[in-house]
Amino acid sequence: MKEWLPRLLFIFSIMAVAFGYGFVSHWKEIFPYRFLHDGYVAFDALMQLGKDSKKYKNLDFWDDSGITRPTYSKLSSDAGDEAIFILGNDLAYRDAESDLAYLAWLADREGNILHAWKYPGEIWLPLENRQAIGNAWRSYPVGAHYFSNGDILVSYHGVDVFPVPMGLAKFDKDSRLIWKRNGFYHHWFSVGPEGEIYIPDLELGSSPLQIEDREKVITCDKAPFPYDSIAVLDSDGNKIREIDLLTALIRSGLTGLFNNMRPNAELIETCDPMHLNDVQVLTGDRAAEYPEFSPGDLLVSFRNLNGIGVLDPKSELFKWFYVGAAHHQHSPRYYKKNSVLIFDNYGGPVSRGISRILSIDVARHVASTLFPAAQRDLPVGQFFSDTAGHMDVDPTGSRLLVSWTHQGLIWEIDAESGEVLWELVNTHPLDARFGRISVYTAQYAREMDFEPNHGALK
Repeated sequence: MKEWLPRLLFIFSIMAVAFGYGFVSHWKEIFPYRFLHDGYVAFDALMQLGKDSKKYKNLDFWDDSGITRPTYSKLSSDAGDEAIFILGNDLAYRDAESDLAYLAWLADREGNILHAWKYPGEIWLPLENRQAIGNAWRSYPVGAHYFSNGDILVSYHGVDVFPVPMGLAKFDKDSRLIWKRNGFYHHWFSVGPEGEIYIPDLELGSSPLQIEDREKVITCDKAPFPYDSIAVLDSDGNKIREIDLLTALIRSGLTGLFNNMRPNAELIETCDPMHLNDVQVLTGDRAAEYPEFSPGDLLVSFRNLNGIGVLDPKSELFKWFYVGAAHHQHSPRYYKKNSVLIFDNYGGPVSRGISRILSIDVARHVASTLFPAAQRDLPVGQFFSDTAGHMDVDPTGSRLLVSWTHQGLIWEIDAESGEVLWELVNTHPLDARFGRISVYTAQYAREMDFEPNHGALK
């Protein structure tokens, strides 16, 4: 005991000095007061954000700019006059008394609500063919397609479930659920001329997964793990066929896309090999501008491969593939003059906004930045979305409708000059504060062949 006494006295002395200095540090605000204070504030903010994220499921950030409601602004006389279809969620235009919110809405350029679809609540109860992680799983809408008769298609993702995709649902103009399909359908999709639906889907693989006739094996510490395919559905949501994209890439001679920095070249360690996030069908009216492609060809985006490609659905082989300029891109779009557009999330310079719109010349495999334009000053405000991001192109190719998803921001952009023509800042009142709400999908609504409800929900 005697031999430990000096050590204990020394430890208590150190503790006393530390306590005393801590008291003086707080009193006089000397080092390390500011460091510890800022750390505490940051930790408290993170804890509060965690609480908010559970209460407000689709809140991106609190808006302290002074904006207190969704704000629609015409910034140029060259802005379009079409109505805009916007996908909402359980926080959009919520009525505090009735507790009703907008799943989606049509608005004119001044912000007048032309029509609204009611948020339906949790339509995926009971949970089927998925594993809940905890007891607080939920779903949220991601992709959407607007029909001129007022029907809408909506894809859903899940939080705290595996696999993440929740399925696809169709609603009529009166917000009634027409059908839902709880396959592993996800992200953004497109509708063909006969009403057929082309949508990302998932297959479940077991690790190790042998890539056919190649010295390549995908390994994942999860069992099972998902890899991507394309589902083709009829207009009633019934599956017509499935296209395995892992097989399509390998048979198209694109094995090298599955990069491996490890010494063991045959091992590809990933639990998400491709991350397909969009499928766009080439329609007959656009095909003439693409001499290498045919009507029905599918333009797809693979986030984790940093690449986009055009797949022939008949042969299930890729006709064209591009990789290199973009980083974790989304929203590939057939554009004009044998070019395609992509929303490049991380490929741009920080000084120019990080996210950008790229135009890819199909024949030359050359990328150029369409927005922000080099000759223009940066628009007011940040434009960056770490995930998601969505585009729609007007029929002439002269204007783009761009959703910077996690900024809660929609811009209409002049494709030639890079000028911002119109914007929607998607801020909504939430209790006593104001929050910027994510926008996953916004589209031009060129026709409205039904009687609108002007935003009145029942």
